[in-house]
Amino acid sequence: MNGEHPFWPVKVTARIRYRAIEAEAMIYPQGEGVAVFFSQPQRAVAPGQAVVFYQGEEVLGGGSIERVLSTQHSLNIAERRGSLLL
Repeated sequence: MNGEHPFWPVKVTARIRYRAIEAEAMIYPQGEGVAVFFSQPQRAVAPGQAVVFYQGEEVLGGGSIERVLSTQHSLNIAERRGSLLL
């Protein structure tokens, strides 16, 4: 991208596993990483798995999932540490 900081939140598609279908998500800054809110519940998300963020054909960034939570609205949150590559 152009190296500028994004306006938060950022609408993306995200892929948890290599063969998984990209799913709509929003990413928000959280500490040194980001929190990922999927628009639909994701199956079998676990710490240590990779998550990659896309906008169209462009890869925005990614990292390893540190922890997984469920919210009252059945959204999954995948949190990772490290910098978001935007």
